[in-house]
Amino acid sequence: MPGGQQSIKDFILERLQEDSDFPAMAQTINIINQFKVSEDTTITEFANIVLKDYALTTRVLRLVNSVNYAQFGEVTTISRAIILLGIDNIKNLALTLILFDHLEKNSLNVEHRDTMLKSLYSGILAQKISSGINFAEREEAYICSLFHNFGKMLVSFALPGKIEEIKFICHKQGISEDAAALSVLGARYDELGMEMAREWHFPKKVIDSMRKLRGMESTPNPGGLEKLDSISCFANGITEILSTGAEKKEMDRRIGNLVIAFKSDLGLPYDEIKDIINTGVDDLKEFSGIYNINLDELPFNRQLVTWADMPDRTVAAALDTELLKTIDTIFESEKEDAAEGIFAKGIQDINSAILSNFSLNDIIRIVLETMYRGMQLSERARALFLIKDTRFPSMSIKFGFGEGIQEIKKWFTVPLGKWNDIFNIAIMKQNDLVIEDIEPDAIRKLLPEWFKNRVFKKTFIVLLPILIHNKPIGMFYIEGDREGFKNISSSHLNYLRILRDQTVMAIKHKQW
Repeated sequence: MPGGQQSIKDFILERLQEDSDFPAMAQTINIINQFKVSEDTTITEFANIVLKDYALTTRVLRLVNSVNYAQFGEVTTISRAIILLGIDNIKNLALTLILFDHLEKNSLNVEHRDTMLKSLYSGILAQKISSGINFAEREEAYICSLFHNFGKMLVSFALPGKIEEIKFICHKQGISEDAAALSVLGARYDELGMEMAREWHFPKKVIDSMRKLRGMESTPNPGGLEKLDSISCFANGITEILSTGAEKKEMDRRIGNLVIAFKSDLGLPYDEIKDIINTGVDDLKEFSGIYNINLDELPFNRQLVTWADMPDRTVAAALDTELLKTIDTIFESEKEDAAEGIFAKGIQDINSAILSNFSLNDIIRIVLETMYRGMQLSERARALFLIKDTRFPSMSIKFGFGEGIQEIKKWFTVPLGKWNDIFNIAIMKQNDLVIEDIEPDAIRKLLPEWFKNRVFKKTFIVLLPILIHNKPIGMFYIEGDREGFKNISSSHLNYLRILRDQTVMAIKHKQW
């Protein structure tokens, strides 16, 4: 790597690391990017990573439920989002939210925030362009286009003064921004972005799409990867033209030339591109709220409004800021975060999954996640689904949410039979059991030896057995901090029972 590029990369890393939450962010990014899809429990394991961050969970679900994903209906669990969009797409959406959140929180520089807004708008355009040309990988196009200018995004964050210098050289010498960046930084934006992305183990498709591509480089009959690169470059090219502040007539002319340059790859007429740009302006308001970007103070938003000739959009955008909210906005937000809202929407989600002929495993994942999120317990809480072994009289963990699930799987096996313990009592009596405190002697006598020395003493437990025709099939197990039980109402426990009954209904439906 050239020395100049190395020094710039190191400086950016130092600037990123100045914030105290950088180590946690970098670790999460690495965990997400290195997560491998290899086994049946992968969906649950990855959902568990996202669920550990409540804010990230909420924002991923908001993004999945945004206007661009409306065809799925409302999605209320990370598990169902993964099932619908695929684990790689949810990984990448989580990645964008984490990075944007860190970069937005730690910079007050208008140029940097404007660069992030342009990247977000480019992603929206890419998704719409993909639909227009029937390109199946809409989510990949969104992510690749959003990160196409990752290098510039990082430079504007860490070295805002250099951005001004690059812009001055562009204007004075009449050269491209890439050429000016090479002169000032010793590296082009795309080279720098690709190198930083490799450092954080970004997906190869995303890294490759950061390379600048000109229309004349388009290939006849492009494959999926070539089309992905073309969409990213084309969407970002439109955004750059719209951000120039030129007269509308001049911007129209430049966009028309860009459409011609990418005609062999994309083949969309100018009128259709114009409609995409306009609807993208509408969608940007919703997306900027999800990414916590304040629209009304940024130059690019004003330029978009001017191009679209809709001056009232700036006023409407102001209602999406964190500081200015309507009563309805606050009411809806609190309702969505409340346990009752999570449970009620989860039940609807499960009904949709049953009617959509989802696999039984997928439905159980959605049920378990709804239980876990709806109970709103402490970090030490776990929600497990146990399934009966077909060969031996025992139950073991199939899916789980919470801390240390992989470790607990090694020892959490429930022997079935004439055992006088809480698990067998729940099954034999066909009763849902709630144990508020496991410390009293009368209760500890009912805890099996393999269990009592491994579970925290200050714990409550809820058991919901699943029996079909009086035969045990499985069991939901929930544990949490004893103090946290004070916040659990009878309606919470009733929701658990409803969710268990939905699982029984799903099993019978699959058997039928």
